[in-house]
Amino acid sequence: MEKIVFNIEPNSFATSAFLIGLILSQKLSLEEQDSIGNWLQLVGLTMQTYASQQITIDASKIDSKDKSNDGSDIEKLKKTIKDIEEELDKIYCDK
Repeated sequence: MEKIVFNIEPNSFATSAFLIGLILSQKLSLEEQDSIGNWLQLVGLTMQTYASQQITIDASKIDSKDKSNDGSDIEKLKKTIKDIEEELDKIYCDK
């Protein structure tokens, strides 16, 4: 099922949700629609909250790795800036 659901083109995916919502609305009472609609929203919000928290945790792991580097990135940037300055000096001093 996983391969089927996640390979559907976005417009078809959204349209199928819309059509299912319309079909269910015609078959259910207002109270049932409200109940099922709230339940589906809760499922979606729970999934979003879970994913958001996992993204936050993953990002903090990346940030802590970046902070724990030995400063080599800064040294690389300084060297690159120096190289650029030297090239600019060559260009402007040769004129």
